[in-house]
Amino acid sequence: MQRGILELCLLIAVVIGIHAERLLHSGSIEGRISPSMGSPSVIAVRGNDSVKVTSNNGHFGMELQPGDWKLIFAIKELNGIPTEKNVQVLEGQRINLGEIRLNQ
Repeated sequence: MQRGILELCLLIAVVIGIHAERLLHSGSIEGRISPSMGSPSVIAVRGNDSVKVTSNNGHFGMELQPGDWKLIFAIKELNGIPTEKNVQVLEGQRINLGEIRLNQ
């Protein structure tokens, strides 16, 4: 019984360590989408990897692994052409993109 609990604790410690390592080696992107009506979304794409967030009153933020990412900004209600931006994320870097104006 005690051995099982010890093995479970070690497994939990390893999983926490893996996730902590990943967070330490990531960067972050933040900004504001304008206009902020509806539910503006941001999709970050790098190869086969993608991350999607929905903004809160136009403000967004996401943690990304280092590398070159294509950001796609869109509001479903506008039915316009999505705005795209290429960004290079470096380890530990925090990037503020400022205001992103969407095409209508």
